[in-house]
Amino acid sequence: MRFFLLVCAAVLLLSCTNEPPPGATLKTAGLTGPAVARQAPEWMKWYFFVPQRSAPEPQFVGEEIRFSVNRGQCSDHRDASGASDCARRITRSVIAKNKVFGPNLDFTVGHRYLITFEYWVDPNYRTTGVPLSVARFYGSLYPVNPIFDLKMHPKRGVTFLGRTCVPPQELGGWHRFSVRMGLASDESGFLEVRCDGSQRIGTPILARSNVVTTAPWSCVVNPRCNPRRAPVPKTFSLEAGIIADPVGGRFAPISKGGLQLKIRRITAKRLFVIIGLVDEA
Repeated sequence: MRFFLLVCAAVLLLSCTNEPPPGATLKTAGLTGPAVARQAPEWMKWYFFVPQRSAPEPQFVGEEIRFSVNRGQCSDHRDASGASDCARRITRSVIAKNKVFGPNLDFTVGHRYLITFEYWVDPNYRTTGVPLSVARFYGSLYPVNPIFDLKMHPKRGVTFLGRTCVPPQELGGWHRFSVRMGLASDESGFLEVRCDGSQRIGTPILARSNVVTTAPWSCVVNPRCNPRRAPVPKTFSLEAGIIADPVGGRFAPISKGGLQLKIRRITAKRLFVIIGLVDEA
C-alpha cells in the first residue's frame, strides 16, 4: 500500500510540472527580439521544428506563427550546408520541415506532395520592407540555390519564378500559397503552383507536367537548361517564415521598426490521389 501511494504521488508531481513535453521546448537564440514562446503547438512537434539557423525564433499565438526580425540578427550555427548565417549575412526566422505524413518519413523521390499555407503581410511592407523569401524548398545539394523560392519585394509584390502571386498594390493582410508536385528525377514529375485561390479550381500561375522536379525549378522552366544534368539530392527540406538574403554583401537593410510576417494553416503532406491537375500554365 505504501509503495502504491508513493507511485501515485510521483505521477501527480510529474503531471503538475510546468516543463513542456520532449520535442516541444524551443531554445532561445540569445539575441534581441520578440519574446519567444517556450512551448510549440502540439501539432508542430510532430511535423515541423525550429532549426538552429533561425534567429530569433518565432512566437506561437493561437493558430498563428509570428516571425519578427531586426537588421543584423543572425545565427552563428554551422552545419553540413556550409557557413553560418552570420558569416553569410543572412537574417532568418523560420520553421522547417523534412518529415511528411509521419515522423519517420522524409520527402522522397517518386512521391507526390502538397505544400500550402496562408501568410500575413504587414500593410507597411510596401514602404518599409526589404526583399525576402517567405518559403524555400531545398535539396541537400542546393543550400544556396534552392529548388523553389517564394519571394516578396516591396515594389514587385509576391512572386514565384518571376510570375506574380500578389501584386504590390495588394500587399497587406492574409494571402494563400499552395504547390502540388510530383518529386521526380526523370520526366515523370509535375508541378502546379497557385496563389490566393482554391487548390484545384482556376488556372494556376505555373504548371508543368512530365518534367524533372529534383533540380532547381528555374532550370525546369527554362528551355535552355537541362535539369537532367543536375545531381539528385539525397534529402529535401522546407523552410517558411522570413529569409532575408544579404544586399551588396551586407545584412538586408531592415528598417528600425523591424520586419514582421505571420503564417497559419500550414500543411505539407503526401498525396495519394491527384484531382484536376493542370498540365501546362
